[in-house]
Formats: sequence, structure tokens, C-alpha cells
Amino acid sequence: MGFIFDILMSIRGWRKWILEQLIGGGVHNALLGEQLRQLAGSHYDSNLASAMTSLIDEGIIMSLESQRKKKYTVNFDKLELAEELINSPADIIEKDSIIQPYMPEPEGYIYWFDNTENRKFKNQSTYRIFFKKTDKMSFAAQLITEMTVEKPRTIYMGSLNESNSYISRLWRAVTLVVGESKDGTFILQDLQDKDRVACGNNRQRGKISLAIFRKLGYVQVVETKGNSTRFKISGRKPFPITLDEIFKYEAMYSSPHNH
Repeated sequence: MGFIFDILMSIRGWRKWILEQLIGGGVHNALLGEQLRQLAGSHYDSNLASAMTSLIDEGIIMSLESQRKKKYTVNFDKLELAEELINSPADIIEKDSIIQPYMPEPEGYIYWFDNTENRKFKNQSTYRIFFKKTDKMSFAAQLITEMTVEKPRTIYMGSLNESNSYISRLWRAVTLVVGESKDGTFILQDLQDKDRVACGNNRQRGKISLAIFRKLGYVQVVETKGNSTRFKISGRKPFPITLDEIFKYEAMYSSPHNH
């Protein structure tokens, strides 16, 4: 393939890779977008899509219609420029950079956010959070690691509108441990101790719920020491609300005037 994918490539690196698939080794190929994705395999990420778009916008790559399918090939008039790009040095992004691999959304769900903020530790897992199309207070998450990019595991949290769902149980656990705490703060382990089943194996559902509660503004971080983060509740409580109201809250509290 011309590159060793032990690192995540930048957009410029992907541009080189795409052109190498199309004209590398003196061969002039016409490939479907899906063929390029398959060639990239589990290393496919959003940078590859951005690289393809930029090459098309610059006229270096053309799309050809064939049996209602688009095939991509290098524009013969830009062949010299394409070869220059192949021979130019490629930028790379170190392994520790946040990886955003392509993964299908769980059926019936819409992507919301990745809990990548405040990531401090090497190889820390990332959870990609989704809400349900028919119930915006129902959530699911995909666990993203280098080992699960090809077959992500989806963890369903249920709805805050359902009293016995995992996420509702974990919110009740939050209110209970806060009530028992001397200073009104708590850590993930407190939720594990209060409802081990709802927290799940390796406390995964507990971690996901806290990411969601933070995004919704129900809890706030007090301090982080080592691997432990201490939280407090904000005073907001779960109730049926629209996503527009959630975004309005996020915008209000992310404004520089509120810091």
C-alpha cells in the first residue's frame, strides 16, 4: 500500500496515499470510493474523507459515472501535479493523538459527542455517545480503542424517561451518594459501590453515564487527582427536554462571559 499504518496520517498523508492507489507504479486506476475505503481497512478515518474532498475540489481527481456508481481517477491534465504530491513528504500524527475512526452509528441513533475532552492518560478509552432518534433522552455509546475500531461494541444505556433503565438507575445512584457524602461530592467508585449492576463490567456504563451527565449539565467536575475525578451535582435534574434546549445550555455555559 506504500505506507505502514502504525500511525494515523494527516490529510496530506492521505492525499499521497489516495494518489498512490490511483497512479502508483505507473498504473492509471479508476476506483470506487468503497474500494478505497476497503484498501484503507481499519485505518480509515475522517482525514481520508477530507483528503478525497480536497483532491476533488482542486481538480486533481475526477469522478466518472459507471453503472450509476462513481469511480475516481486522476485528472490527466493534473497528472504532473499528482506525481509531485506523491513525491512530497507526508505529515503524520503521533499515536497519542485522538483517533476518530469511521464507524457506523447504531441503528436508530444519531451521533452526539465523543468524551475525548480532558484525556490525560495514554491508551485511555474513548466513548462515542449517541442519542435515539425517537427519544432524545435515550443513549447508547460505542467503546473506541485501537483494538475495537473494526468491530465496535455498542453499549445501550436506556432512557432517562424510563425509571428502570441503566442511566436512570445511575442518576438515582448519583443522588444517593451525594446525599451520603459529607461535602456533596462523589467519584465513579461511589456509583459502583451503590449500583454495581447498573455500572456494568469495568464500570463502563458508569463512565458513560458521567460523560452524559456532564454534557447535559447535571454534574460538574470538582477536581481530578491521578486516575480519579471528583464530581458534584449542579442542581439541574433529568426531565423530558429537547436537544435544542441541551445545546442552548451548552452554549450558555461555554461562553467566555460565563467564566
